[in-house]
Amino acid sequence: MKLVLVAPPWNNLYRPSIQVATLAALASEGHGDPITPVYAYLDWFEFAVGSLGCSPEEFVTVYDTIGEELYGLGVGDWIFGGALAASGAQGEEAARAEYAAFLREHGVAEELVTRVLGLREVAPRFAAELAGRLVATGADCFGFTTSFSQLVPALAVGKAIKDRAPDRLVLLGGANCDRPMGQAVMHAYPFVDAVVQGEGEGAVAAVSAAGSVADLTAAPGLVLRHEGALRVSLPTVQPATSAPVPRYDGYFERLRALPWSELITPQVALPFQMSRGCWWGEKMQCTFCGENGSGMVYRSKPGRQLTETLRTLTERHGVFDTYAVDTILARNDNGLSALADAEVDITTFFEVKANLGPKELGEMRAAGVTMVQPGIESLSSGALKLLRKGATSLHNLRFLVICQELGIDAQWNLLSAMPEESPGMLEEQLRLIPFITHLAPPSTVSKVRVDRYSPYFEKPDDFGIALRGPEKKYQYIHSGRDVDRSALAYSFEHEQTVRQADDAEMLALRRRLGARVGLWKKLHGQSRFSFRFGPEVTVLHDYRPHVGTGRYVLRAGDDQLFRSLVHGGRLMQAVGQVSEMTGTTEEQVHETLRTWAKRGWIHLEGKRGLVLALRDGMRDELGRALELRGESAQR
Repeated sequence: MKLVLVAPPWNNLYRPSIQVATLAALASEGHGDPITPVYAYLDWFEFAVGSLGCSPEEFVTVYDTIGEELYGLGVGDWIFGGALAASGAQGEEAARAEYAAFLREHGVAEELVTRVLGLREVAPRFAAELAGRLVATGADCFGFTTSFSQLVPALAVGKAIKDRAPDRLVLLGGANCDRPMGQAVMHAYPFVDAVVQGEGEGAVAAVSAAGSVADLTAAPGLVLRHEGALRVSLPTVQPATSAPVPRYDGYFERLRALPWSELITPQVALPFQMSRGCWWGEKMQCTFCGENGSGMVYRSKPGRQLTETLRTLTERHGVFDTYAVDTILARNDNGLSALADAEVDITTFFEVKANLGPKELGEMRAAGVTMVQPGIESLSSGALKLLRKGATSLHNLRFLVICQELGIDAQWNLLSAMPEESPGMLEEQLRLIPFITHLAPPSTVSKVRVDRYSPYFEKPDDFGIALRGPEKKYQYIHSGRDVDRSALAYSFEHEQTVRQADDAEMLALRRRLGARVGLWKKLHGQSRFSFRFGPEVTVLHDYRPHVGTGRYVLRAGDDQLFRSLVHGGRLMQAVGQVSEMTGTTEEQVHETLRTWAKRGWIHLEGKRGLVLALRDGMRDELGRALELRGESAQR
């Protein structure tokens, strides 16, 4: 079958769709008929600018906000819902008024609400025009990748295709179609002919090679509408090596043809994938995480393929910024050492576990990793234990310290309101934050959600959680009367059935935490806390707003004690060495540690301590990375 794969809005403008590009690359390996990728989100960008009559510079911001920040309110999906509704003019007017009120209740600015309403009005015309162009290609099957806010845009275009050409197949895949959600989509939207549950390579290869629908009844992971019923084939777990290097030629061809492409091109980063699943989730899944769905089993490509993949992508497309879509960086054979040795000017991003040490982070920076998303989630060890993060507050603080030293942008979030959270967990973070304003603040502070596939969702009783149905946004996204929103939803309303603390007290503490993080963000740019080593002396510069104590010179035992806790050290060993060197008692050394902890110079946790100041070694970040990696900066 001739197959067209569509990446609908609201895919990130600056990222070619790795899902579409990877599956399209199967055709270059000789599997079946040609596969054509369509980057419809770039078409939508051009269409919306023209239809709204706004400047492209303004709409870039609107698009990014809807796609990246307002997913939790269902905005991107709702905009395309008008193409599916059959409620008439009066019903549409009521739907617009209700949803606008919903957005205002959640603090969305009036100007943006107006833009959302305007986009809803023009989206059906876009879906119709795109469907017309797709049908004109003569393709037999149209496949849509759907994750985050892409489901309803895909449905809107799919319905328009079936209205024009009922004999063509409409196929959906991606995160919104995993396990029961995919079959729920087919029940709710009868024009969808098939969905792919799980990974798509096997199913897409089968579609491409098929001569007719009858050839698809056993395609792996495919749920097919066949002979009046749904024919379900179980998905298969693909080895990571089965995925070809994505081909992004179609994205760049469309981008070059896009007016105002200069607004997007400088920020483009090429997605790639080295692994699937999560090795930590296999061992102990984080309580709130439903990200991997049915694909938790961890599989990784050999590390040597990292350099090969990035060379292929960057040389083919002339873009040196790259972006790993892996859930988590491989522990051992991850290829970073070879990439660092390659001495190329490629930059990249990885999601990582936050208990990485100096050597690992030094290697990452030497390999060109300039941005990471660590699973920090909290600065309270007690809360981290509740979340099953497998890390402590000291691990997370050490990670932030080293990233700041190396110029690695750490993008992280702070979570609260998890089951069994105590006032003490919030209070310890409130006390800590004024001392770490020189470190990267969290992007957001939010309550823990209950998402499908997470332990909170799968076993709510184990955590004292009562599920109360899908989040409210789904009544706007899927507005049909006979729609089973519980089967379609990914995020759910919930309440805790076991009260561990006074609700009013916890609410007040969470509000204080949010306010303190807001102040952290404001102060971060002016906060300075660093030290420099001399031969036998350390000079400390403490200019953190509100808590800074100025300049200090540490000598003899204080110098030795401070050095022993840089990037973390064992307290017993440090205290013993300083006591022996200076002849002071161990209690006197412990008193020094307590004084430093009160000043926020160090963080103490159990048997370990960590200097919170940043080393200002008068070297560039790469030189510092090479030092931490264990190499000489002089090569």
